[in-house]
Amino acid sequence: MRRYAVIEKNIGETPLMAVEAFRKENLTLSQYPMSYAGRLDPMASGKLVVLIGDECKRRAKYDHLDKSYVFEVLLGFQTDTGDVLGLSEPGTIINVSDHAAVAAARSQVGAHTYPYPAFSSKTVKGKPLFKYALEHELSSIEIPCKDIRVHSMRYLDRIVLPKDELIEHVLNKIDLLKIRDDIDELGAGFRKEEIIKQWWSLQDRRKTPCTVLRFETTVSAGTYIRTLAPLIARSLGTHGLAYSIRRTKIGRYLPIMGQIGLWTRTL
Repeated sequence: MRRYAVIEKNIGETPLMAVEAFRKENLTLSQYPMSYAGRLDPMASGKLVVLIGDECKRRAKYDHLDKSYVFEVLLGFQTDTGDVLGLSEPGTIINVSDHAAVAAARSQVGAHTYPYPAFSSKTVKGKPLFKYALEHELSSIEIPCKDIRVHSMRYLDRIVLPKDELIEHVLNKIDLLKIRDDIDELGAGFRKEEIIKQWWSLQDRRKTPCTVLRFETTVSAGTYIRTLAPLIARSLGTHGLAYSIRRTKIGRYLPIMGQIGLWTRTL
């Protein structure tokens, strides 16, 4: 029996939802316990390792693997989550040169110590940070930091969209978010309706061009692309957020049948 599989998590799913979908479509494995290694945010997509059976007990060896991503940075906007699934504020919309984008990517390479995102599952005094954020109690604690390393980062290209078209794309992304009706606890709904209303309020009839920069990177385990994206924008003199995040590789494991178990849903 395979000890693990690499699956594609879709935008709008939690990792748990992706694992549950894998179980339903692989009935021969349904009797075994399953877990995942290496979280992916709801708005992120890409490779997720599913551990099967006794391999769940060896999760630690997977949690420390490096990860590779292709991600996009939307300039001129910011949110309290660092990605599109957050309460939004407009910033300064600017245009940047390719040369500046290349330099911004290079500036991120190396070792860093960054605070955990306020909207994350990192616990402080037994409670996840996102609950402190939702309860407006972040000021009552010290947000812990994490040592990370950006092994490489490369600027790829850009797209420029009119503001109204970009907001429409953001709303379409958020609409993909799946909310479980059977869970009634703080944060379970991801503030979806409130976030949609706020992004909708940013729409106007002006055709202001908005810039999205695309990068690829390999980082140490536990690195939040939602943290790196605003920092890249800040180095360019504006605000920014992670417009899209796609995990392309996990450690030394490649998504090739035979080398590891690969499972991809039919969309």
